[in-house]
Amino acid sequence: MRTLTALALIAACGLAAAARAQGQEASPAPAGGLTAAQTSAIDAIGRTSIDMRMAPSVEIAVLRDGAFVYRKGFGVRNVEDSVAPDDQTRYPIGSNTKQFTATSILMLQDQGKLRVDAPLSTYLPQIPHSRQVTLRNLLMHTGGYSEFTAREDFDEVGARPATPAQIVSEAVAKPLDFKPGTKRSYSNTGYVLLQMVIEKLSGQSYADFVSSHIFKPLGMTSSYVRVGDDTSPDVATEYDDYSLGPWEHALHIDYTWFGGAGSIISNPADLAKWNAALDGGKLLSARSQHEMMTPVKVDQNFPDYGFAIQITKLPNGHRMVYHGGNTTGAATQDARFPDDHLQIIVLANSGFYDYTEAVSAIYAILVPSEQKKPAPKKPAAPAPKPPPNPAAKPADITAAKAWLDDAVRGKVDVTKLRADFRARFSRQHLAALRAIAAFGPRTYTLADVDRRAPATAYIFLVKTPKAQFIYAYGRDDDGSVVAAEVIRRVTFAPAAKGTPPPVASTPAP
Repeated sequence: MRTLTALALIAACGLAAAARAQGQEASPAPAGGLTAAQTSAIDAIGRTSIDMRMAPSVEIAVLRDGAFVYRKGFGVRNVEDSVAPDDQTRYPIGSNTKQFTATSILMLQDQGKLRVDAPLSTYLPQIPHSRQVTLRNLLMHTGGYSEFTAREDFDEVGARPATPAQIVSEAVAKPLDFKPGTKRSYSNTGYVLLQMVIEKLSGQSYADFVSSHIFKPLGMTSSYVRVGDDTSPDVATEYDDYSLGPWEHALHIDYTWFGGAGSIISNPADLAKWNAALDGGKLLSARSQHEMMTPVKVDQNFPDYGFAIQITKLPNGHRMVYHGGNTTGAATQDARFPDDHLQIIVLANSGFYDYTEAVSAIYAILVPSEQKKPAPKKPAAPAPKPPPNPAAKPADITAAKAWLDDAVRGKVDVTKLRADFRARFSRQHLAALRAIAAFGPRTYTLADVDRRAPATAYIFLVKTPKAQFIYAYGRDDDGSVVAAEVIRRVTFAPAAKGTPPPVASTPAP
């Protein structure tokens, strides 16, 4: 899931401070697994994740040729009780859920119950604009529907259970943001609409369909679709912190709002079974498998996207098949490297955990640098500069910098905060922002602009003499501040020589 109340999820960077935890080994590596040096280097990533307060707990798993060669948990899955993660610990996987939703749609296509190129009106005629939008558009985030998580009262209404129809009702009633198929904009609304299609055509709830068609056949005994505020055992508690403050329980959003966009709970053992079945063609026909796993470029917005999966090439020419997922208090990346016979799975119970950095660093440890050198190429003409982002309004960029500078001095005009942000903003949060002053003067570099009408998020890299930060600032069209967050940027030093391959950022849920 993705909300403007947690803007920094789109940067997915780490946090700072000090905490201590010992790695808990979940299962021994089989013979022929990792070297002692590789194991030690991955251990260091886990410990750094906890020591630098990137998350209260993190679980790292590595598979080679389908077998676990590394699996350890670090930190505590529950801060209040200091409970360490173990072999049974499960985490919310956020938008990795979308893979299961897309697969469910394609299963129904293989059964002859739908066509992905049919308009949504064929199955849900009551939905506005459904004659213009196909299921393929929804699967590829090209439908143009507004994002339901961007509504101003989301914090309030999201805390209460709702049906899928209630969840999307306000978003789908608005005019489409663009002509379907012409642009790509990450859409949780689209995947809740796909959930509604699955439920109508199957006669089952989304949870029951995924359980009966995927979890049970594959033996994924630890996975389930969370449908509310359950108290299932061995599930890591979700946390966030504000700026450099202490851990807090994540913003409460009832899991009925996550649905087909982000409601699944799982662990590395089950995700490994899922990867093997999906990549092995055990769930879908060859045609549907091809459709799901074929990236289609629409615009510059994650052009390597298929149906709820990204497939890209690293600088060494090797393929990476992956998706990331965030909730307001958890983060997951499930990445496969077919040419290296590797899988890397990272789960954490903070929505701001930088799984991109962690997976890149682990890959650098496992794939020697001499294997990562691309073949020499002839000098190419310089790439043309990208056109300026039309959403990057200079006045708003100036306002974003001024807001943080003022906050570090202890000055925040709460009357200019949007009502939902104002309700959450506390003296403790102001103190956490003021603590940034200790790192020295700041310089700002705009890194990204993300437009989600009626709000725009500005993401900056902030450098100080002592540390680097990611600063995310959201501003509504009426000038009110939607959200603002500062996250310390943590870089894992690679154990092997050479620079780790940059992993393309997964669109945050």
